[in-house]
Amino acid sequence: MALEIERRYLLLPLRVEYFLKMFGMNFEKYEIVQSYLLRDGKLGRIRKLNDKYFLTIKKGEGLVREEYEDEITEDIYKNILNSSDDVKTLYKTRYVVNIDSYDYEFDEFEDKLKGLVLLEVEFKNEKEALNFNLNNSLKNVIVKEVTDDRRFDNSNLAISQTLPYL
Repeated sequence: MALEIERRYLLLPLRVEYFLKMFGMNFEKYEIVQSYLLRDGKLGRIRKLNDKYFLTIKKGEGLVREEYEDEITEDIYKNILNSSDDVKTLYKTRYVVNIDSYDYEFDEFEDKLKGLVLLEVEFKNEKEALNFNLNNSLKNVIVKEVTDDRRFDNSNLAISQTLPYL
C-alpha cells in the first residue's frame, strides 16, 4: 500500500476548462465514473477513467491516507459492479494541470452534484503538504480548504448525492 498525501479545496462553481484556457494553462482531461461499493460491510471504489479501469481501497482520512490501487479489466469492473450489495456512483471530469511542479487535479462534478468543483494537490511527504502555498492565479476562486471535511470526500458525495452546506 502507498500513502496518499493530498490537500483538497472547494472552488467557486466554474467551468474548469474555460477557466484553465483563459489563463493559458495546458491540461489533460479525463472522464471519470467512480462507484463506491458496500460489500461485506466494507467500502471500496472502482473507477472508469476514460478507457481504463481501477480498483482502489483507501484507509484513513484527512491529509494522509493509505491507498491501494490496481488496474483491472473491463470484465472485472463489470463483474464487481454486478456482484455488490449497494453501489453509489458519481460522475466527474478531471482536468490535470502542472503548476509550480505540482499536479493540480480539478474535478468538475456532473449529474446531481453539478456545480461542485474540487481541487486536489498530491505531495511526496507530509512536510511538503503542510508548507504548500496555492498558486496565486487560483486564490480568487478558492472558497475554502476541505482536506479535513469528510462531507467533501468523494465516497460521501457519492452516497449523499447532494452538495454539502458550508
